[in-house]
Order: sequence, then C-alpha cells, then structure tokens
Amino acid sequence: MGESRRSPARTPTGIEGLDAMIGGGIPKGRIVVICGGPGTGKTTIAMQYLVNGVQKFGENGLYVSFDEPMERIFEEASYYGWDLEGLHRKGEIGFLDLSAQVRSGKFSMEKLANTIKNSAFKVKAERISVDPLAALTLLFPEVVERRTAILTVFEALIETGATSIVTDEVKSDSDRAILLEEYLADGVIVLRSSQVERGRVRTIEVEKMRGTPIDDQIRPYIIEENGVRVISERDIFSFAAELLTRR
Repeated sequence: MGESRRSPARTPTGIEGLDAMIGGGIPKGRIVVICGGPGTGKTTIAMQYLVNGVQKFGENGLYVSFDEPMERIFEEASYYGWDLEGLHRKGEIGFLDLSAQVRSGKFSMEKLANTIKNSAFKVKAERISVDPLAALTLLFPEVVERRTAILTVFEALIETGATSIVTDEVKSDSDRAILLEEYLADGVIVLRSSQVERGRVRTIEVEKMRGTPIDDQIRPYIIEENGVRVISERDIFSFAAELLTRR
C-alpha cells in the first residue's frame, strides 16, 4: 500500500463557514491576501482572525495597521464585542501602529520590516494581520519600487513563521487587475458587496489557496453583531428564502 497524503498543519480562522471552504484552515506559515472594496468587511476579518486565535485556539497574534490608528481599531473591535484593547494589554495581541509613518511617507522599508519581525517575536505571534496593504503601496507609484516594498513586507512575514492575513483594497470587479501581491501570496480570497433591491448581498470567493483543496464556489456571507459568518452550502437555501421575504 502507498502512503496516504498527509494533510498540512493548519491555522483555523475560526470564522464560521470560511474554514470549511479552505479545508479546515490556512496552511500554517502561509500568507493569504483578502481583497475587496470598501464596506466588504476586510478589517473585520483581520480583527476576528486574531481575536479567534487567542480565544478559540490559544494563539497570540500581531495586528499591523498601515492606515488606522490603534485607538480607532480598538473602537471598531468593540462594536463586535471584542475587547481587543484588553487582549493587547495582556500581551496576547500585539499592535503595530504604522499609520502615522505611512501617511508622512518618511520611513525606511528595511526598518519597517525589522519592526514587524521584532514585534511578532516580542508577542510570540502565531498569527499576523496586515491592514491594509494598499495604504503602503500607494506611496510607490513606480512599479519597481512598489514591487520591492511588497516583497519586503512579505519576506518579513515569512521570516516570523506566523500565518498571515493581508488585506488589500480593490475598487470594483469591472476594473480589477491581478495585483503583484496576489501572485506572491499563497492564497487569495475575494470579497464583493452588491446592492440588491432593499438589501446588500455580500459574497466571498476563494480564488486560490496553495497546499489545500478549496471550495471554489462563490458563497454569501453576512456581517453580524459578532463578526463575519459565511453561509455554507447547507444553509444557502434558508439564506435565499430569508432574502426573498425581505422584499
């Protein structure tokens, strides 16, 4: 008999329905880009991934913000009942606020990479959320410089050994191009949001995930008072019926 193929070690997101789409979680040590337009819940997923890491799986995390100051992220987390600030005080979730540096444009990519690695080491991070990459890459309109910046960030994340989620902004599906960071990432998850009559329908699609079979169907998801929930195949008909009754 031949040897059975061994399943890779995984980092579950803890987000209902999403782990089922990616074989139980993100393969450990990989980088996944989550891209979508405004209001699709990218930051919510970035926070939820780290909070679940501590509360459900006993794994410390690091939040790297290129856009919003720490206090704003703590406030947003509280809307979902997550005490991100308390987890930060306990040393279970580190917070790297690079928003002021990025806005000023006065920083060294090498120092930024070292800061990410040192911060991850300090908190013993097994999970990292970077939010959003676009705030950094917009500073580099020249292709070669932008490529270098993205590579520097990704190499720093790989060196930490953590499993990372990187959010990225996409304006709309119609003018979406495959970005360099999507080529470099081990996984790409696309979030979309559309206005349909009286409500808004959000959908999630796993475009790729190296090292694991995926559910490549487009699934609906909702953003509830306790975070993001993906509607599984089992629940799709009840979800559709609920949408119809709203009309």
